[in-house]
Amino acid sequence: MRGVNQTTIDGRYTIERPLGSGGMAEVFLARDGVLDRDVALKVLRSQYAGDEEFYERFRREATSAAGLSHPNIVQVYDRGEAPDGTCYIAMEYISGGTLKERLDERGPMEPGRALAVASQVAEALWAAHERGVIHRDIKPQNILVTDMGHLKVTDFGIARAASAATISATNAVFGTAGYLSPEQALGEPATPRSDLYSLGIVLYELLTGVVPYRADNPVAVCMKHVTEPLVPPRRLDPTIPEAVDVLVVKMLVKDPADRPASASELLDDIEGVRKGAPPPAPTPRTGTPRIGVRKTAEPAAATDPATAGATTAANGPAAGGAKRGRFAGRRVRRQRAAVMILCALLALVLLGAATLGLSRGPQDGAPMGRVQGVAGEGLDAPTADAGGPGGAGGISGTVEPPPADSQASPPAASPPAAAPPAASPPAFVPPDGPSPGEDQYDGG
Repeated sequence: MRGVNQTTIDGRYTIERPLGSGGMAEVFLARDGVLDRDVALKVLRSQYAGDEEFYERFRREATSAAGLSHPNIVQVYDRGEAPDGTCYIAMEYISGGTLKERLDERGPMEPGRALAVASQVAEALWAAHERGVIHRDIKPQNILVTDMGHLKVTDFGIARAASAATISATNAVFGTAGYLSPEQALGEPATPRSDLYSLGIVLYELLTGVVPYRADNPVAVCMKHVTEPLVPPRRLDPTIPEAVDVLVVKMLVKDPADRPASASELLDDIEGVRKGAPPPAPTPRTGTPRIGVRKTAEPAAATDPATAGATTAANGPAAGGAKRGRFAGRRVRRQRAAVMILCALLALVLLGAATLGLSRGPQDGAPMGRVQGVAGEGLDAPTADAGGPGGAGGISGTVEPPPADSQASPPAASPPAAAPPAASPPAFVPPDGPSPGEDQYDGG
C-alpha cells in the first residue's frame, strides 16, 4: 500500500504500529504532529486507488461521521488524501481493544453485563440515527472498549461508502455476513432497524458465545438470515432469563416492521428487562419496508417466552391458509360493499311493494274507518239486513236512502230482538251516516 511504508503520511501523521485490518482498510496507531496526540489512522487499501466515484462517496460519508458527537461514538478528527494518492481517516484512539477481543478472551457475558453493552451501543445508534446516519456494519469488531470499560462505536457511514465497491469481494463480505440483516442480505436499503438487528446478533453472541447463523461461506450465511428459523438463546443456555430471551428474539425478527421501531424504543425495552419485565409485543409501523415474508402468529405471541422461538422462526404463510395484510383488507371491503348493495336492493323491493299497495287500496275496499265502525257495532247487523231492500248487505251498486224518520231514530229505538224480522228497519244505518253509493262492509 502506498504511503504506509513511509514514516509519515501527508506530512502530519507518524506511523507507530499496526492496530488491525479489514476488507477495505488497515488501521495504524499514529502520532498527530500538529496536535501532538495519538490517533487511529485508517488507511484505505490501494485497490480503491483511482476510483473517483468511490473516493467521493468515501469523503461524503466520512464528513457525515465527523459530524457525530456522542460519548459512545468514536470521534472522527480528520480525513484526507496524501499526494501519493493514499486516502485516510484520522480517528480517536481507544487503547482498550475491541469487544470481539474481549469476547474471545473471556467468553460469554452474564446477562446483566450483556444488557449494559447493548444499552451503550443503542445510545450510540440513537444519536447517529437522529442525525440521519445509519451504521450498516454493527459487529463486535467495530465496538471499542476504553480503559475505563466504556464502549465506543466506530466506522459510522464507512460501510455505505464501501458497499458499492466491495459487495463482490469475498473477504469484505465474510467479516460482516454473520451480523447482516435479512433486508441487507436481499440487497434492499438499510434502515435504522437494520442496525438494531445487527445489535441483536451482537447481544446473542455476548450471551451464548456464538452467532445464530453459521455456514462455510458468506453467501450461505446471508441466506440463513433470510430463511432459517432463529434458535432462541435460552435453548443454548437455560440460565438466560426469559425476559432477556424475549428481547433478543424481538430484535432478530426477520420482518423489520416487527422489530423495535427505533433505538430509543430499544433502550426503553432494555430498561424494562433490567427490571424484570419482558418487552412489549412489536407493533408494525407504516412506512417500514417489508422483505417479502409473512408472519406466522399474532404479534402478541412474542411476549410468551415458551413460543417466542416459533413466533420468529418462520415468517411464512399464516396458519390455516388465512390471508393477511392488505389482501385481507380488500376482501373485507368487498364483503361490506356486497352487503350494502343487497340492503339497497331489498329497500327498493319493499318500497315498490308499499307503493303498489297504496295505489290499489281505494279500488279494492272501503276506508279503514268504515271497517272499524262496523266492527265497533258488531257483526250481526249485516245478517239482519240480508233480506231487506237493496240486496245482500248492500252489495248491489246503489242503496236507496232510508226514510227521514229512520235517519232521525237512534239505534236504541229499534224493536227488541224477539220481534219478527219484518218489523225491523229496512236498512242498517251506521251512526256516521254513509253517503249513497259506498259499501258499508266489504266482506259480507
